Amino acid sequence: FLPLGMLKLPDCAPDVDVSSEVKREAVDPTKKAVFTNPKIEAFGPLQGPVHPRNVDSLYAGYRNHTTGHVEKCHLNSFHFEDQFNTFHSKGYAADPSDFSNPAKRHLQHPRHPASVVHAMSGMHDDEAAPVSEAKRQKTEGAGKWSGFDSSAQVNAAIEKAQQERVQQEVAQKELEADAEVEDETQRVTTEFHGKEETDYQGRSWLSEPRRMDRQKADHQCFMPKKWIHTWSGHTMGVNVIRWFPDSAHLLLSGSMDSKIKIWDFHNKRDCKRTYMGHDQAVRDINFTAAGKKFYSCSYDKNVQLWDTETGQIISTFSNRKIPFCVTPHPHASEEHIFIAGCQNKKAVQWDARTGEIVQEYDEHLAAVNTVTFCEDAKRIVTTSDDKKIFVWDYGIPIVVKYIAEPHMNSIPSITVHPSEKYFAGQSMDNSIVVYEAGGKFKFQPRKKFRGHLNSGYAIKVGFSPDGRWVCSGDAGGRLWFWDWAKCKNHRTFKAHDGVCISSLWHPHQPSRVVTCGWDGLIKLWD
Repeated sequence: FLPLGMLKLPDCAPDVDVSSEVKREAVDPTKKAVFTNPKIEAFGPLQGPVHPRNVDSLYAGYRNHTTGHVEKCHLNSFHFEDQFNTFHSKGYAADPSDFSNPAKRHLQHPRHPASVVHAMSGMHDDEAAPVSEAKRQKTEGAGKWSGFDSSAQVNAAIEKAQQERVQQEVAQKELEADAEVEDETQRVTTEFHGKEETDYQGRSWLSEPRRMDRQKADHQCFMPKKWIHTWSGHTMGVNVIRWFPDSAHLLLSGSMDSKIKIWDFHNKRDCKRTYMGHDQAVRDINFTAAGKKFYSCSYDKNVQLWDTETGQIISTFSNRKIPFCVTPHPHASEEHIFIAGCQNKKAVQWDARTGEIVQEYDEHLAAVNTVTFCEDAKRIVTTSDDKKIFVWDYGIPIVVKYIAEPHMNSIPSITVHPSEKYFAGQSMDNSIVVYEAGGKFKFQPRKKFRGHLNSGYAIKVGFSPDGRWVCSGDAGGRLWFWDWAKCKNHRTFKAHDGVCISSLWHPHQPSRVVTCGWDGLIKLWD
């Protein structure tokens, strides 16, 4: 046996010249083996077909990074952060091959093309010219730090241009606001259509006539049979009508033509005054307890308090949302309080004396359609497009009764029964539903009035003063009458050419009903 050190082992690897002096001859492509360790200079230039979509595919072997060849470069951390943030915020940065030349800022972020660089800085094309000129003048004296000085100057110019633009916009808005205020002061908000606003005794046209027929409180009411008068004056559909409180000798109407008119019912039956303060269709109107003032809300997102006699706007309230209803407090001592059901899912309570919001009832999931006071103004009932009815304690934004059933539909209109024990709501399933107006606010399944077509319209329900009859318009312009006790339809006739949106029974004349419709007319039936 030979020792292990004397054993000759076979060497299968070829001999390779690893000396420091390597022949710098081109590698012969015909040979299948290379017996030297050549450097890159020994190889010829790459040749071959180029991929149509990857033109540098032949040089993939010469990359040390997936996107190219990375070279070492010493850069201050401050300058690196400056260029990194500039590249990602403004879309360009200095060329790393020549940091001293600021003109080589052609590297652009893929998400910020050149066309939007000025837009991101808040500049127009005509504002970019002086910045480029300033940059060019700075570049002419390029020094060691000229690139970074030019960047600071460009940023300062951009900020200056933005500040000038903001100042111009603010000045323009102030001019427009001043012009609007001037127009408001010069605009006529009312027009009286009579000869004189006072009679020979000095009594206002608003006062109740002395010889006015008043029936007893327990008089029996009858359904009307014929059409006896028409009030015409609105140029578009009439949305809402209201009686003057207590006496009902005047009739207030709000229309889609943005105007409110008050009509005489007792004597000549003509238009007394027109109120012009809204810019869009009037949604709802309501008198205060005494009738000397009234509230109106419109699609122009404003609630206005009017002086009924003079026609002047006392106050304007707005929370930048469309109010769908406005309901003042029923007590004379609290007539400065009103609640508006708004588009932003809230019922907002205002104080007209201060013009501030004092409470918000915020529990609904959709726009609030109605606000109704019950139980001597101790409770509030609200309905919404979320198909729910909420009962609140007045002044407390906590729901005390939550009414929501799978069979329920949206209720855009509510009217309290003359007995104040029930309220009727116009349901969107072509029916009128009834609930208790106090106590547990129970649903009354046996009192349901059907037959009319009301789906899609906020048609107001009317009651006769004795509570015996229920009346309602429908989408076809018909007027329906039901018996309150038996829920049976007794009479139906064509009232308007368009939608019959509201009907009111006169509180002192037992068989007279006033209707309004989207044909722009108000009709009296007897």
